[in-house]
Amino acid sequence: MRRAKVLLLLATALAGSAARGWAQSVSPELLGRTVSSIAFTADDAQDPKEIGRLITLRVGRPLTEEDTGETIRNLFGTRTFSDVLIEAEPAGQTEVAVTVHLWRAYRVGSIGFSGKFPLTREELRRVLPFAEGDPFNAAALAEGASAVERRLASEGFLQVAVEPDVRFDQKTFTARVEYAIQSGERARIADPFFDGELAPFSPETLRKTARLEAGARYRESRARAGADRIRKRLLKDGYFRASAELIAAAPTKDGRIQPVYRVSVGPRFVIQAAGVRLARVRREILASLEGQSFDQDLLQQWVDATRQDLQGQGYTRARVEATLEERRDPRVLDVKVDRGRKYAVESIAFSGNASVDTRILRGLIATRRRRWPFQKGRLVDATLEDDVSAILGYYQVHGWIDARVEKPAVTDGSKPGRLTLTIPIVEGPRTFVSSRLVEGAEHLPGADLQRLLSVKEGEPFNPTALRQDVSTLTTYYWNNGWREASVQDRYTLSDDHRQAQVTYRVEEGARSFFGKAIVRGNAVTDMDRILRQIAWREGQPYSEEKIAETQQNLARTGVFRSIELRPQAADPENQVRNIDVDLSEARRFSLLYGFGYQNAPGAAENRNDIFGIIGGTYRNVFGSMRSASLELQFAPISKRGHVFASFLEPYLFNFDIPLNVVAFASREPIQDIDIDRLGTFLESSRLVLRYLRVGARYEYEQIKPNNPEDLSTIEREKFPKSDRPIKQSAIGPSLLYDRRDDIIDPHAGYYASLAGKYAFPLLKADARYGKVSAQGAMFTSLFGGVLGASIKVGTIFPYAIEAGVPVPIGERFFSGGSASGRGFDTDLLGIPGVTVDYDTQATLHTGSGAGSCAKTYPNLAAYDCNFGPRIIGGNGFMAWSVEYRLPLLGNLGASFFYDLAQVWESPGDIRLSIEGTDGMRQSIGAGLHYLTPIGPLRLEYGVPVERRTIDFNVTTTDKDGNVIILGKGSTKEGGRVLLSIGYPF
Repeated sequence: MRRAKVLLLLATALAGSAARGWAQSVSPELLGRTVSSIAFTADDAQDPKEIGRLITLRVGRPLTEEDTGETIRNLFGTRTFSDVLIEAEPAGQTEVAVTVHLWRAYRVGSIGFSGKFPLTREELRRVLPFAEGDPFNAAALAEGASAVERRLASEGFLQVAVEPDVRFDQKTFTARVEYAIQSGERARIADPFFDGELAPFSPETLRKTARLEAGARYRESRARAGADRIRKRLLKDGYFRASAELIAAAPTKDGRIQPVYRVSVGPRFVIQAAGVRLARVRREILASLEGQSFDQDLLQQWVDATRQDLQGQGYTRARVEATLEERRDPRVLDVKVDRGRKYAVESIAFSGNASVDTRILRGLIATRRRRWPFQKGRLVDATLEDDVSAILGYYQVHGWIDARVEKPAVTDGSKPGRLTLTIPIVEGPRTFVSSRLVEGAEHLPGADLQRLLSVKEGEPFNPTALRQDVSTLTTYYWNNGWREASVQDRYTLSDDHRQAQVTYRVEEGARSFFGKAIVRGNAVTDMDRILRQIAWREGQPYSEEKIAETQQNLARTGVFRSIELRPQAADPENQVRNIDVDLSEARRFSLLYGFGYQNAPGAAENRNDIFGIIGGTYRNVFGSMRSASLELQFAPISKRGHVFASFLEPYLFNFDIPLNVVAFASREPIQDIDIDRLGTFLESSRLVLRYLRVGARYEYEQIKPNNPEDLSTIEREKFPKSDRPIKQSAIGPSLLYDRRDDIIDPHAGYYASLAGKYAFPLLKADARYGKVSAQGAMFTSLFGGVLGASIKVGTIFPYAIEAGVPVPIGERFFSGGSASGRGFDTDLLGIPGVTVDYDTQATLHTGSGAGSCAKTYPNLAAYDCNFGPRIIGGNGFMAWSVEYRLPLLGNLGASFFYDLAQVWESPGDIRLSIEGTDGMRQSIGAGLHYLTPIGPLRLEYGVPVERRTIDFNVTTTDKDGNVIILGKGSTKEGGRVLLSIGYPF
């Protein structure tokens, strides 16, 4: 038999015509033969698994032009290859051997700029039509040069020369692109030219308004800012229909640039105001003109907003009018406001609601009768309209489809300034579903049908639920492959409107399936890691939901700058749809730097300190979606700070389990004590259910006080080794169940958390304890604000107590401050002499003069005093909090709180009692909070409910270590001002 060979050589631009070229190039005797083997060659290393995934030819199947064409399209679709050559040779009488030859396409490896230019390299990279990692394209190279020239021209450089240069690396198949830039001199500004009717303004006046001085360096942004200044000036002068825009930047003969503006001044308006301040009307009208033109619609919006604002203040019957006299010169805007007197709703009644309890209807509406201090009883037309809609919606949802809510009646109440609101309701008959029929749903199982449909026989008929069912059925079909499915609903009412016959008509159409994911743009990222993010598997029914889930998965990796998923047209033979996954990788290195101000509440020294911070993150290490980061923070005055080095592995042992490895060193204050920590921890957490996050952590660290001389006397008596370094090896789980509507600013929902830690002897670790802490909180809307309640509890159980190693002071529980017990100093709420040491420590004064004790204790002038209180901490903790958060204006709100908290020496000492010797201490207070992107900034004042006078001793220690009492003193508890970020719970 004659030896036959088939060669298909396709350039990238001809990839789409691969199938057509095959029929003209293949010898007829090879078609239909069984493929006996498939191999591939490439001019550099390729992943056989990925190449095999894209080749649709299969051993044992006939050789067809469809499979060959799809293979070529798949390989070219990755944009990884510049040429693809498929070679087929006969193998025996009925078989054929296939070899796929691949030639790599070059990618942009780096982008550089040389020469003199006024912009940063990052600004220039942003204007290019390609980025590092994109396939190299000569046409895009020239487009990039033009884009750079245009960008520099906008900065005033008219003699720009941009020359691209490319160097190819055949080992890595990367192209190094460099643009040589000669920007020349920046052009100067010529006097601007104004086109249009300028009267009564002169060009000179507008020129001064634009603040464009002839001879200054030109920038397009500056010229556009000039147009904004001109328009604002005209608006301020009453020309409410004025416009000004930069339409050109014309080079002059002497090498300057002349901005050209088109200006329309228009008629002048004056405002006449009665019953409202003229300045306020002008300010609000000018603010409205920033986003729209001056016309009757704008005036009506102002009228409606003003009336609603007045009604919100209690002026229910306020009258607001705005008329425009267009025939006068200047034109007159006449504004009249008649506030009338203030009113409050005294009572709310309903009529005609024979079938629905009044209490249910009251719960539906936002209008409330006056109840001081939380409900002011304001009657606002817009709110009342919403209330009517809410009531009507309730009736219709529950079967009264013919129900009507008439215009509410507002009458004077029992005394001046009070109103009675009556909402009349016409219920009509209640409609029930007598039958429900689904037609055309051949592939929808009956069990799924019952689960999906909310309209059920025998229940009240709800037209809204009917429409929702249509949407639900359509979504079901679309997410199970029937992308062309459509669902229509129809219902028929009985003559008395008490029964409804419901019919759903389904047109299923053809079912399509997922084909291959054609990934491109991943110059560095490992293909296996990308494919892990794909939510579907080849052969599964096509689903828009899976497409969206894949988009979210890829975005969460933080590796890609842009992500686009485009389904290809379905193959008419088998309805298979390949998906193009077009990726653009983000820059892998980011730098963090800055400075800030910190406050260490309770610390005796260096409470206020400036700190600097610098760090860097390298994402997508080795293309594996791993990341490494380093962060250093240091406060030079207090010598406090930290350094963290971390490494994140998102797929531990190739499972969907993230692992974060961190090495750290830190110095952090706990009241007067600076705690030094040096160690490492391994942490992993993941969402296992929709609302449940599970984590685990192992840590090994050394903990020691940096200034052990400041430890409490009680601390040293109870724990003689507390001034020494303690090594800790600990492991523990964590659980978080979170149903809040917003984790930063919750208004509804709840959450519960549980964390444990077990310290055990490993690698010479000497800490021995078990620790459990839990917290729960819930939130609900109340009177226009949010009511929140929280409980926190913690216990520590030391073991092997004979070893004499205490629970590290940095691990014990403390209370007081912005997180719990806000009427007390930070970390200093506790039981005097047990978990807080109020004693004053005195040491013999050295040197000349009197010691610091002399001012407070004249008889102890020979001593220096270190005043308390000092932390000790405890192994038992509980805190309760109730807080009401009320919005005031925009992001500003107020809060009112009641806290209960206490720290006990051991878990067995925990008491639910309030006050007393060892009960929970109470505090109340109020504050303001301003919501920022990272959380609310809080300024609060708290005070103990039961202010106490705490007695303490003035003590010293002799050379044998014995504590000697030198005197006695007392201190009285007072209020606290607290500044913090984030809600306490």
